Amino acid sequence: MGQLFWKFLLAFWLALILAFGAVFTLNQLSQSPEQNRALLSPQGRFFLQNAQQLIDAGGVPLLRTLVQNWQDDPMAREQLLVLDATGADLLGREVPADIGQNPRTKHLVVQAAGQPLQLVLVNKDNFWQQRSFAMKERLSPRDTGPRERGAPPPLPPFWFHPLFLLMAVIVTSIAASLGLAWYFAAPVRQLKVALSELPQRQWQTQLSSEMTGRRDEFGALARSFNQMAQQVYQAIVSQRRLLHDVSHELRSPLARLQLLIGLVRQHPADLDNALDKVEAEAARLDQLVGEILTFSRLESGEVQPRLEAVPVHELLDSICADATLEAENRQQLLVLVQNPVAIVRADAELLYRALENVVRNAIKYAGTGAFIRVDSQCLDGELVVQISDNGPGVAPELLPLLFNPFFRADKTNDGVGLGLSIALRAVHTCGGQIRAENLWQPNGSAPAGLLVEIRLPCHGGNELPH
Repeated sequence: MGQLFWKFLLAFWLALILAFGAVFTLNQLSQSPEQNRALLSPQGRFFLQNAQQLIDAGGVPLLRTLVQNWQDDPMAREQLLVLDATGADLLGREVPADIGQNPRTKHLVVQAAGQPLQLVLVNKDNFWQQRSFAMKERLSPRDTGPRERGAPPPLPPFWFHPLFLLMAVIVTSIAASLGLAWYFAAPVRQLKVALSELPQRQWQTQLSSEMTGRRDEFGALARSFNQMAQQVYQAIVSQRRLLHDVSHELRSPLARLQLLIGLVRQHPADLDNALDKVEAEAARLDQLVGEILTFSRLESGEVQPRLEAVPVHELLDSICADATLEAENRQQLLVLVQNPVAIVRADAELLYRALENVVRNAIKYAGTGAFIRVDSQCLDGELVVQISDNGPGVAPELLPLLFNPFFRADKTNDGVGLGLSIALRAVHTCGGQIRAENLWQPNGSAPAGLLVEIRLPCHGGNELPH
């Protein structure tokens, strides 16, 4: 068992001891010196307070009967001696010689028929020994008949013995403290084991449903642990996939460069043509490395967006103007349908990169002769930018993978599959949302294009509100 278990156990016992000590101290401080000398039971205190009234009501016979009943009561902690003027007991019992000097006695003088009687309340010295004897008698009874006159009175049950009560308190407190310590230490121990297993199991460790199903703080901690482990595992898998995809994408242009170098060595006369191809491959490689670095920075959260008032209508005008030439080379028609004045709070560079990637992605994959439409409008406090085309669209089963890094639905086109991934993370960094869906034929038989929608909080007008 760990240290936490013993700490809980000792803390519980310390609290119990302090509670007993506080109760005992308060009990001692609340009593007078006379009470500290003779602690009376409720029965004895009541009798002494009302002794004179009882004698006045029934005289000595009533007093004799009450004293005899008290003498026979096995639950009485004290015995009452009634002494006359000569010092003899009313019931003929033996009177201790040091009764006047014993601090454990309580004296009271009453009047009975004009004669003084001294009532002496004495603690029973053999009271608990008699109870222990009574327990043995119950375990092996010898006489079940009526008790004879003058025989010892029946003794109280053994569970009234203070030693038994003390043992009961100790055993109960031990059981309660063990249960409480186990209740707190067990989930901590399970969490410790799970943490130690994380490296060996590649961050796939999950706490059991017994832990996550708890409705206390340990259950919340277990659920947070499982969520954290799952997120870290997904991040590791994503990092490995990214490294694999990066190495794969870098291998192609490097292989082409090596091939060009080999061709130049075999045919030095084609040096100028080969250098042009090397330059193109180097530019493509530089673009690939730039996109990978941008994606990596966005993925890791290193990019801290500089939020400012961004006129999106101006960004769209600039992007569409630059992309029109590329669309015309592909015999495509790019149209900016409507572009109202719209101001959003975002990072201008990231937002420009996201919009440009979506527009150029539509130009690249829509096909020859396609119609590309860019639509911008403010709806319910949001700026909605829709980029749609009438190209072949995306297979429905591939649509959820469209924003994954290095994913390309059409392998025949050039590119590394990072454009929409960068757009997704750039839009999220600016506080917006992006989605993609197919446009369908009127009969719904096949896709009739692709729609990418970007939503950003829109403030409208030409100034950002304060």
